[in-house]
Amino acid sequence: MKKNQRLTVKGNVLDRGQLKWGSLMLPEHVRMLREWEAADPSKERPHLDEEELKLLQEEIEIAFQRQCAVEIRYWNNRQAAIPGIITAIDISHGMLEVTSGNSSTRIAFSDLHGIRLLD
Repeated sequence: MKKNQRLTVKGNVLDRGQLKWGSLMLPEHVRMLREWEAADPSKERPHLDEEELKLLQEEIEIAFQRQCAVEIRYWNNRQAAIPGIITAIDISHGMLEVTSGNSSTRIAFSDLHGIRLLD
């Protein structure tokens, strides 16, 4: 299949329909769409099972040993992500320290829900 190299997607793909058809929608439909967006499950804290926690632990150990750049996804009253390097793992307090540039951020293990190696 040939890819269209001129096609670009900007922003959230889910809102394309609202942008395109918003002027033709009834006020009731707009209200229902806003209610649906407010009840979006991505705004809830993710719960990881035992297997996902084990994979997360392995990725953190690899990133810490290699000292490579990572993107840590965590929960801070909403989903957040921070790029940086894992500089310390404090098992006694259950904290992870991520350094990004000149700033350092401490994240609790219970708040972690994803990691991605950037190197």
